[in-house]
Amino acid sequence: MGKEHLRLDSQFSSLAAFWKPQSPDEVMTGTLTINDDGIRFVTSPQYFRGAKVPPLDLTQWNSDSNSIPRSDILHGFFEGKNCSLLNVIEVEQAGLTSYEDEQQSVISTAQRASIFVSGMRTGAMNDRCLDSARYTFSSLSKFVNTPSTEKWGEGRVTIEVQLEPKPLLDLVLDTGIHLELKAYQTLTTDEEIEARVTKTVAIVEVTPPEAESLAWFMNIGNRLENLFSLLAGTSLGMETFFVYREDKSGAVIKKQHAFVEKYKILDALRHSNSQLALAISTWLSESKGFREIENLVLGVLRKGKLFVETEFLSLAQALEGFHRATGGDESKMDKNSFKALRGKIEKFLEELEIDDETAKKVSAAVANCNQISFRSRLKELCGRISQSTLGEMKIDPDAFAASVMETRNFFTHAGGSSGEKSEPLRGGELFLLSQKMRALLRGVFLLHLGFPEPQFKDLIVREATKWR
Repeated sequence: MGKEHLRLDSQFSSLAAFWKPQSPDEVMTGTLTINDDGIRFVTSPQYFRGAKVPPLDLTQWNSDSNSIPRSDILHGFFEGKNCSLLNVIEVEQAGLTSYEDEQQSVISTAQRASIFVSGMRTGAMNDRCLDSARYTFSSLSKFVNTPSTEKWGEGRVTIEVQLEPKPLLDLVLDTGIHLELKAYQTLTTDEEIEARVTKTVAIVEVTPPEAESLAWFMNIGNRLENLFSLLAGTSLGMETFFVYREDKSGAVIKKQHAFVEKYKILDALRHSNSQLALAISTWLSESKGFREIENLVLGVLRKGKLFVETEFLSLAQALEGFHRATGGDESKMDKNSFKALRGKIEKFLEELEIDDETAKKVSAAVANCNQISFRSRLKELCGRISQSTLGEMKIDPDAFAASVMETRNFFTHAGGSSGEKSEPLRGGELFLLSQKMRALLRGVFLLHLGFPEPQFKDLIVREATKWR
């Protein structure tokens, strides 16, 4: 397996053969191509004559997507290795048919897949057939605390190259998941400067208590990518993803859309290994409700170029979602009292003989009245950060909450009477408000993961004020 086929974003074109696991004798040969357009397998053209010419296949023009040929998994062989294609769908059946003299045709089929596994034959995405996985992430070795490779002596400096992975973290979650963070060095020659160069590589190995699916391991990798990006203050990307079953291993290749930034040491959170272990344990043990907003929140923090209005609305939604997910969904009245109040209102509407449509709208509006307001949520999030730090961030909780709420309401209720809404912040002012929101969101997230405020105070103050 060539080195170029090990990365998650590997690109290549190669001859290959594939078949359905249940029909190993029905082999399709052709060309497998992986590039910026995705993963595509095109079968070798087949020639047919006379009665053997297959009927015209019209499924690719059929509006019913269920009629399009699909396969959860194809097993295959390429470049002397076993392999797998997952989530395969037929996208095109190209060819030419002639009806002159004797009916003849040349047909080739193109199929797309979401994932390619090089080196082993796996099950489908949700088949629990894998024992463990190993990941690497861009710039992770610069962020984690890797041991120094330099040893200073009298009149000399010795560089020690750790060729075998050395454990940095070893933890077992309450769910039984075993996670190890390791590091090793590579030694290469830089021909431009005519010198030997060492590079540290950090790897994460995850072993569940029992066999899990490729989808499960992919989800763990994406969640770790989000966590490391949050802590590093820089959007990191998964670079390699290997899966293992008994003595077999495979490299996963998948078209990614991750926004990867250059590592910036001034944005990274300094931490101890024990703090990182606690953060990983907390992150991977979160409730389902928290995981539902994780991608929303980290998606906002990790986005590259966004329109300022889009960034603002996404941050507002992320702040509200984070508050709900971290126990901030308190009701103003106890459930029984509020239920009794709703009953009285519904009875009053009946007495007034209000039409059904209006009554339903009133009831729906009343149902949401017992939840705390968006403004209150923002103020409560601000309250998790000390007043002194908020002061350095130029955040006054009351004014901040009012600005965010009024501007959010303006953009989410576009088209209404302008007299009903305050004029929103725009341009530079909206951009600066978004930077404060971004800094606050990162701050409360780090608090949630167990990091004390003094440890990240300078990071969020800098993020909130660096453009002023």
